[in-house]
Amino acid sequence: MTFDFQAHRAHDYVYLARRWRSLARRAGLRCEPFVTVDEFELLCARSPALQTEGGIYLSAGIHGDEPASTEGLLYWAELNLKYLRQIPLLLLPCLNPWGLIHNRRVDPEGRDLNRSYHLDDVPLIKAHKELLKGFTFAFAMCLHEDYDAQGVYLYEVRPREEQADRQIGSELLAAAGYYVPVDLREKIEGRKASQGSIKRRIRHKQFPVMPEAAYLAFNHSAHTITLETPSEYELGARVQAQAAAIQRAVEIVLG
Repeated sequence: MTFDFQAHRAHDYVYLARRWRSLARRAGLRCEPFVTVDEFELLCARSPALQTEGGIYLSAGIHGDEPASTEGLLYWAELNLKYLRQIPLLLLPCLNPWGLIHNRRVDPEGRDLNRSYHLDDVPLIKAHKELLKGFTFAFAMCLHEDYDAQGVYLYEVRPREEQADRQIGSELLAAAGYYVPVDLREKIEGRKASQGSIKRRIRHKQFPVMPEAAYLAFNHSAHTITLETPSEYELGARVQAQAAAIQRAVEIVLG
């Protein structure tokens, strides 16, 4: 499949939602709103293969100024259209439609939704938590971008009590690095990094303010990765890097 999308519409949520509904019909996925916030219906797509345990969770667009995340997830799904029914997937195409449209990190109230998972009075967060009830994923990936990044990098986290299994971050970065250089700084966002990978064993007390990835790691996912592409890099390459990392992750998780 040749990469092709309308870059000038990367912040058009209505267009994004329309493409997801079309893809879901063609792929045989269930795609429906799980909440309406700020007059926008937030979509959730799930495959027939999804069970309450062992699935794959992919989310994008919680920061609206990171459009390669939303486009990258859709592009990956288009590339794998005929296989999606067979993969146990829960997909959240865009968690902050208002932010996407306005090219803003935050929601209309000025909240960073990715610092709000310790709260229960934010409609989106409340609905998202309700959606996740009963699910335990083998793997979760939250797709992001970073204005200050010097290349693609990622966080690979698991709760401290979880047993260590295969760390796959380097393989995902190798796949993404074909399109976007890997961030080779020894410290990224104040944390020790190795070849673009930040590995963390986390505790609840470290997160009085809770991001989505930490919430997933503590409650719903045995293995969680946050992917970051450099938002000042060319958009098409960033989209392809996001899709390549997702592809490699799914290949590894499915064995």
